[in-house]
Amino acid sequence: MTFPNVLVLNYLKQTKQASPEIQLKAENYISLGYQRLLTFEPPGGGFSLYGKPPASVMLSAKGLLEISDMAKVYPVDPALIKRNRDWLLAQQKPDGTWASAYSWDSPALSGGDALPLTAYVTWAILESGLKDDARVSKSIAYIKENAGRASDGYVLAIVANALVAFDANDATARDALARLDANKVAEADVTYWGTKVGSFTGAYGNAASIETTGLAAYAFIRAKQYPESAQRALTYLVQKKDARGTWGSTMGTILALRALIQSAIDAGDATADATVRVEMNGAQAKPITLNKENTGVVQVITFDDVNPGANRIVFKVEGKGSFAYQVSTQYYLPWSFVPATPEQDKLVDIQVKYDRTSLAVNDEVGVNVNVRLTKEGKARMTLVDLGVPPGFSVVTEDLDAAVQQKLIARYELAGRQIIVYLEEFDSKKPVTFAYHLKAKFPLRAQTPSSTSYDYYNPSVSAVQAPVMLTVR
Repeated sequence: MTFPNVLVLNYLKQTKQASPEIQLKAENYISLGYQRLLTFEPPGGGFSLYGKPPASVMLSAKGLLEISDMAKVYPVDPALIKRNRDWLLAQQKPDGTWASAYSWDSPALSGGDALPLTAYVTWAILESGLKDDARVSKSIAYIKENAGRASDGYVLAIVANALVAFDANDATARDALARLDANKVAEADVTYWGTKVGSFTGAYGNAASIETTGLAAYAFIRAKQYPESAQRALTYLVQKKDARGTWGSTMGTILALRALIQSAIDAGDATADATVRVEMNGAQAKPITLNKENTGVVQVITFDDVNPGANRIVFKVEGKGSFAYQVSTQYYLPWSFVPATPEQDKLVDIQVKYDRTSLAVNDEVGVNVNVRLTKEGKARMTLVDLGVPPGFSVVTEDLDAAVQQKLIARYELAGRQIIVYLEEFDSKKPVTFAYHLKAKFPLRAQTPSSTSYDYYNPSVSAVQAPVMLTVR
């Protein structure tokens, strides 16, 4: 989540709200993310999914957007920006377009149309600071010539961003914004955009709507056009934020934050001077004072005494200002109470089986994993989180072999879990692999649950209940 940290730190610095403590913490996260990002640059330039050639044009454009924004808040090597921008320009075709050479280079159902990729790459190059260049002008000419056939919300939003980044007052940019506004879906107090072609990440449904709406709102805000639609789109994005403060996937979070933060920066010093009182079931928490010094700080109020059933929460604002709020809950549910997902509603299934549940210290237990998509289709990036019980270590030989055999793309060990990556996961090709755990101590322990989910469509997920293991 390096890119979201970059966006937030940029906002805090521009609004002069970055305290030394917050800035140091954010820069530490960004430093780690920057070093990790460098591992995704294969020899020759560009970026790929795992740092191995060939590089992907779309992933390279996304990487260029990230390091260009990162350079505003962190000492990024200028040679890295130039090297990757030069790599992208070297892939440009004589007509100013970029062609799909990798699955990530096209929205899922776009049929390989060059327009969305060309617009996305051009936007990234412009955001990196290169504008007065014949190659950029050639791409803009292609986008202008073909913008009229962009009818899908996602493609049109990317086209609008490229044109606005080049010249927001250009007639073609204004026309793209007008058609984008006409493409919106208005419901109650929100506006959003859907897509039939999906996104570059393979997102669809609500996940794709978040990405598309973030792109559309950003284009309107940068162009200073259609402020009502932009504000209603921001309301939609705020309402779609999950309990963890993100928007499901990394890409959804990036695009939502870009729009929200740009709006906040453009608003400048919004006047805020108020006291907020929050109560639940008549019990009032300590009042919160919000003013110019702390409007960018998230205030958290916790109520521990929650009644079963309905609970009444009241917000009272005394003073002036407009503030967003979110209510989230945490609760414990025993596995015996977790309802099974009906077979017809399953989109992905995971089965994790241990070859035994009782063993001695230094013994190994074999674990077999089977993951399958239950609906026809393909997921560009699927993650399998396998819980590792306390007191056990992971024997990695089987996992290394699974990578070599291309059963899995890669894996990582992270605390009490194994994160397995499946790329281009096809419903016609279930994935089965095995690994071993070694018992280190005598104990009786429950494994964490194991999950499988589409990284860019998090609602497509499945959970395997924990298993009790006994070590003598």
